[in-house]
Amino acid sequence: MIGKPLRRLAVVAALAVGLWSISAPVQAQLFSDRSRSAARSMVRIEVLDVGQGDSILIRSPEGKTALVDAGPTRDGALNVLKGKGITSIDMVVVSHHHSDHYGGMEPILRTFKPKYFVATGSSHTTKSYLKLLEVVTSEGLTAVQPSSKPRKVELGSVEITILPQPPENVKEENDNSIGLRVQYGGFSMLLTGDSEDDERRWWLAHCPDLVGDCSILKLAHHGSRNGTDARWLELVAPDLAVASLGSGNSFGHPHSETIALLRQYRVPLLRTDERGTITLVSNGATWNYVTSTPLARRRSPRDDAVAATRDDGTSRRPSRSSSRTR
Repeated sequence: MIGKPLRRLAVVAALAVGLWSISAPVQAQLFSDRSRSAARSMVRIEVLDVGQGDSILIRSPEGKTALVDAGPTRDGALNVLKGKGITSIDMVVVSHHHSDHYGGMEPILRTFKPKYFVATGSSHTTKSYLKLLEVVTSEGLTAVQPSSKPRKVELGSVEITILPQPPENVKEENDNSIGLRVQYGGFSMLLTGDSEDDERRWWLAHCPDLVGDCSILKLAHHGSRNGTDARWLELVAPDLAVASLGSGNSFGHPHSETIALLRQYRVPLLRTDERGTITLVSNGATWNYVTSTPLARRRSPRDDAVAATRDDGTSRRPSRSSSRTR
């Protein structure tokens, strides 16, 4: 069974514009020095602050690591990873062939030499992307492509499902994005690159069980209006959305239509341009948003949550009960 409703920990932050708990108080001991064993049993997902691009680091309780995309600049993601003390990466994923997602991947491949390199065979290529593929070959990495059927990857006790890949869209590379569902116990996160309407509709039609009922949604296309729609939110039913984007970007991301839609569905939003790197942890039964500020215990009745939505859109709705079998 997957997708069971979680009794979530509070979304924690002592912030001027905060998120709050509806269902449970903060359990600060999860992050204290006295609970190192608990910390070792948690998955850690970090949406890295790399500017106008994507880079997501996944760390399993066993210390296995996966990196999804590497941001727009050559050394940006690498420097962030080194600053976090990362010494090895087991798998990398290039969600699609746009440089704001693979721009920093070459030095990461040369430095960490991950065992697996996951990317599509899309015909949309550039000289810089072809150079990246040459590095994959020269470093002896195992190249993996998504297929028409889901593929499972075990990252320690964390299961990563590569969603089935729709037929290639030769006109729109965003719609060739790789979709990933990260699952640890009852916790899940959905990552879909820059997927636009056509690709998301294909997933809704062909694998709704793999995209439905996820704890966290990484907004597609940096919060663009073409990266999220009402039907998608209805099925994914996230308790939190995160967006990776650069401050003052020329695209106007996240678009006002996306913010309004999240507000309508009462889904809180965290943005790297406002928060920096966004860190989420889960023990498989509960999840938490971790900040560098002291833990704060917040209790807000539902009426307060609805009222706060009018200010910044960072409210959340109660999770809906559901269960599914594979």
